[in-house]
Amino acid sequence: MGQVKSKRSGQGKGNAKSANKRAREATANLIDHRLRKALSHELRVQILSVANQREISPSEFSEELDVPLSNVSYHFRRLVEYDCIEMTREVPVRGSHEHRYVGTRRGLISDGDWAKLGKGTQAGVRIAGFQDLINRCTQAGKGNTFESREDAAFYWVPVGVDEVGWEKMQAAIRRIIKEVEACEIESAKRAACGETRTFPVTFGVLGFESPEKPNWNRRRKTKANE
Repeated sequence: MGQVKSKRSGQGKGNAKSANKRAREATANLIDHRLRKALSHELRVQILSVANQREISPSEFSEELDVPLSNVSYHFRRLVEYDCIEMTREVPVRGSHEHRYVGTRRGLISDGDWAKLGKGTQAGVRIAGFQDLINRCTQAGKGNTFESREDAAFYWVPVGVDEVGWEKMQAAIRRIIKEVEACEIESAKRAACGETRTFPVTFGVLGFESPEKPNWNRRRKTKANE
């Protein structure tokens, strides 16, 4: 009897583990589905990109990117539903209340999340990300903040590497990203203690394979021949 009871007890533990595993998988699938839905629209990707950097309101985002407020408000609501952003506070503005939001941890795309998004969604996210970076560079140019610091960096260069070089380059990129993240955390701590103040900065790093013969070269040759 003792052995039978022990065996059943073990089966119970196994069933419990299986149930927990199924629950985790179901939750993960739900989260992945929400993230894919959130990133399926270019404007939501742009909102999420800003909200993961700083607090933002629909009206503020609308003014900065010159997008109709009704469209922006709709996509803010969708991102809240998908658990990608959350409201932090209400600010009184001209007899009304402005809702301000920040990105949640669910809104940050990990390597695992990225692999599950699918090629179509990945392409949309990349295009929106490129556009967001271009917008920030344009704003810095118009606001004269690009020239406000002599040690500001803007650097890109085409290079040629083999597979080993590619792996080393990607590792170097990830190291500098982690270092910049650490700089942000340390700065926030100093500012919280009243030692310093923080100011907005744009940091970008790219590393991707380029085509052997870019299409724009072909188009130029065709037009020249015509």
